[in-house]
Amino acid sequence: MKKNQIALLTVALGFWLIAVPLTFGYKGHAIARSDMISGFLSLILGLLCLAPRRVWSGWVLGLVGIWLQLAPLVFWAPTAAMYINDTLIGALAIAFSFLLTKKSESESVPFIPSGWSYNPSAWLHRIPTVGLATLCWFFSRYMAAYQLGYIDAIWDPFFKEGTLRVITSKISKDFPVSDAGMGAVCYTLEMLLGWQGGTRRWACMPWLVIAFAFLVVPVGMVSVILIILQPVVVGAWCSWCLATAASMLVMIVLTGGELAAALQCVSSSKARGESAWKVFWKGTRIPNRGPSLKPLHRNKNAMAWGVGAPWNLVLSLALGIWLMLSHSILGIEDGLSIANYIMGPLIVVFSFIAFSEVFRTIRFINILFGLVLLLAPWATKNASGVGLTNSLIVGVLTIFLGFRKGDIAERYGKWEKFIV
Repeated sequence: MKKNQIALLTVALGFWLIAVPLTFGYKGHAIARSDMISGFLSLILGLLCLAPRRVWSGWVLGLVGIWLQLAPLVFWAPTAAMYINDTLIGALAIAFSFLLTKKSESESVPFIPSGWSYNPSAWLHRIPTVGLATLCWFFSRYMAAYQLGYIDAIWDPFFKEGTLRVITSKISKDFPVSDAGMGAVCYTLEMLLGWQGGTRRWACMPWLVIAFAFLVVPVGMVSVILIILQPVVVGAWCSWCLATAASMLVMIVLTGGELAAALQCVSSSKARGESAWKVFWKGTRIPNRGPSLKPLHRNKNAMAWGVGAPWNLVLSLALGIWLMLSHSILGIEDGLSIANYIMGPLIVVFSFIAFSEVFRTIRFINILFGLVLLLAPWATKNASGVGLTNSLIVGVLTIFLGFRKGDIAERYGKWEKFIV
């Protein structure tokens, strides 16, 4: 689709946003004023995009789309129609923004990063990530529908009232907006960022790769840890939250390689006499450097994922899960049960993320967690013998398992110095 056609569709979005509040009779609400202003801006920006060399108007359209994602949450949209209209039209505005500002990828850019054995921007990695983000989007929208008052009940397949207790907890109510709705906004952006660009975007669009990775990796890690710590913070499990956490962990692992390739591309630009800042925003046109390196251990017919599961990390993951369950199995009721609830999820998160070969070094953090488990019994009053023994054994094993790196199957160019 040509940019002029997309610009005209943007104009149509503007008319839609202006007409909907009038058509459905909520023109007196704050969100109606927001829609009409956003519609007017979309209309003007669409017309400006018809003129050449006005790329900035496409970027501003993206900001309008992000606002439309947030508006139903900020104004606590009273009807589901308002929420659906703004979030879907906002997603279209963001997608149109990408298309209006998109540049063609140079064929002079190599398909595989220098010194690597596979392409981390290939659709093989991105399609599963986008699919998982879509699942998280559905889960979050379902919980947001209850928080915003669109449905009267919420179903939890495993923990009965667990989801209800979590999304109506004091922590959730302390947020000025629906926290589940904010999660849906993040997953919308992840879906859209994951789809944008071709298989050379690690070099042609580093900003997009890094923005996508920022939403998936650091933001995802914080969200996952908070979700898994729900028994300590809220006192209940939430099936939809746990499904979201599991999906996000897989997304983090699959995104690591592309992030490393983009960072390597930007950092290497100075050696070629280019501006790192310019490369970050506009990409590079580095010449093709010939064939890629052969992988270290991967079978030549196997698909390249940049992910492995060394036995020590699998055991560390199992130890983390054991800690989360041990208080019930062993009947630990003292203060160590809280330590287990906290350390268990942390060990699970960092062990799983270390499955990504570019993030393998993160396993050393588990050694710190193991030290905490060794010290926890002495800092806890009235620790039972069973609880003390359990904490000491798991702590020692976690420290021991954290030292081994495990096999690395792929090649990662200059990033290999960070994999220790």
